[in-house]
Amino acid sequence: MGLSASQARLLTITARKSDCEYESMRLSHQKIALSRDMDVVSAEYQDAINQTKLMYDFYGNNTEVNPLTYNLLMSPSALNDYIPTTITDKAGRVVLNPALARAAKAAGIPQEGMDGLPSSDMRNAFIDGLVANDVISDIQGENIKKTTYNQTAGVGSEDLVCVNTAECSYTELVNNLLKNVTFDLTDIIGQHNYDGGQGVWFELYKSDRDETTGEISGYTKVEDPPDSLSLADILNGNYVIRGSADHQGDDREFKSWELLVDFIGSSTLWDSMFEGVENLLDTGDSYTQAALEYASSKVMEMVELLGQRDDSDGGNVDYSNFAYWKQLTNKWFQFGSNNSTEKVMNNVDDNVNNYVGIVYIENSAKENEGKYNDGYGLNISYMAQAYLTYFAQYMEGISNSDYNVDKLREQCNFVDDMFTFEYVTDVDTSGDNLLIAGFYDALFNQICLNGWTENENIDDGEYLEEMLKSGAMYMSTLADDGYYYQGNYSTNTYVKEVTDETAVAQAEAKYNREKQKINSKENIIDMKMKNLDTEISALTTEYDTVKSVIDKNIEKTFKRYNA
Repeated sequence: MGLSASQARLLTITARKSDCEYESMRLSHQKIALSRDMDVVSAEYQDAINQTKLMYDFYGNNTEVNPLTYNLLMSPSALNDYIPTTITDKAGRVVLNPALARAAKAAGIPQEGMDGLPSSDMRNAFIDGLVANDVISDIQGENIKKTTYNQTAGVGSEDLVCVNTAECSYTELVNNLLKNVTFDLTDIIGQHNYDGGQGVWFELYKSDRDETTGEISGYTKVEDPPDSLSLADILNGNYVIRGSADHQGDDREFKSWELLVDFIGSSTLWDSMFEGVENLLDTGDSYTQAALEYASSKVMEMVELLGQRDDSDGGNVDYSNFAYWKQLTNKWFQFGSNNSTEKVMNNVDDNVNNYVGIVYIENSAKENEGKYNDGYGLNISYMAQAYLTYFAQYMEGISNSDYNVDKLREQCNFVDDMFTFEYVTDVDTSGDNLLIAGFYDALFNQICLNGWTENENIDDGEYLEEMLKSGAMYMSTLADDGYYYQGNYSTNTYVKEVTDETAVAQAEAKYNREKQKINSKENIIDMKMKNLDTEISALTTEYDTVKSVIDKNIEKTFKRYNA
């Protein structure tokens, strides 16, 4: 190879080697950059696995756990016990979504709040605003406006419900209000058969009773009983349910005790009476509710089955709650005759109008002489009077009241016109209507007192969580003293911060995906760098060879010319 050619080749090798070394350095920098990317992905993954979300668990037993949302806190439901938990800003103002904000504007509530609570007119204007913005229905709005505006709801009172009430006498209550309270008799009157040939039958009897003398007259069976009676009819009249138990054949177990008493005690008649009266008299305050509970429990004590009888061994019967109990003995048997149903029921009829509660006549015929039916009687007019009397007694104070209920009718002092009943007027008290009214009264009071601010993003659950976690917003909760207090979400009893499993799974999938991409790029770079290293090594060897040829050529030239 000529000297000039060798020098040209040397320059080519040097240039290519420099290119390879530069490319290797560039790939090395790319690998370092990928390492930094991997650090970022790892950091993001670590942050994501620590990610939490806010959940609302009102019952505290994980049975009704829901993601925390603005609607859940600010719309009445069983999940928040019909008590609003307001979202507030650092200034304490209530944060409203656009629909609620428009209702507040329509009512003329200033954003900075008011010095005191407004009139019911402004509250009703707020309710109209809720209707206009489809927050509540027209029917709900009208029903809320019929309730008395509760100015103390959330402002010193835990009791958010306030209704319109009026007063009336016992006579007015019966004749004007209870005539619409009816209950079904079809599940009681008639024949009811059971397996094994046993059954019960009940009849409806009616009589006239002179309230002055107590005399009973015209005690007769209602031959064509109505399907239902109003409570007014029962209280104004004198109605008796009487019946007996059928038993066919001495080889069958005989349990008329349980059949008779338990059948009436478990009847829907009682719940119908209680619910009808409660809808009228439950004004929402705890004392009245306790009086209604007391009255219903006392009535049920008088009609429920306390014990069970086992006729096979003589039995152990608990009849302590009966008003009257009598056992017909063998002295009734004359000339080989048995105790007939007629004799038993005559005994019922002789006593049922004299006692308040169960009248039970037990037939104890000997086994070898045949068994006949026990007799059952209950004056349901007395029971209805007793129910209202127990209520009045509790309201006056049990130890202070002159009213009393005794097993003997003549020793009772039933409620009369000397007692004044307070009842709910013009409001549909069914379902959750009253609770919904109390919810919006409490919310309205908080908006008026603390002011409000509109936030169009507040309905977004993720945004709400971010604001609460960052401390930009707070939760104001009704305390035991009846006032609202602002606090961090972590202090709210019903809010739980839990690991966001969905976000963790998504982050893990992203981490694995990005890691795979980076590893793939690193593998490609490693392969390229390996090839470059091989080429650089070959170029270095060739460079040394060409350099050696050039050096020898120069040496020969100098020797030839004796340089």
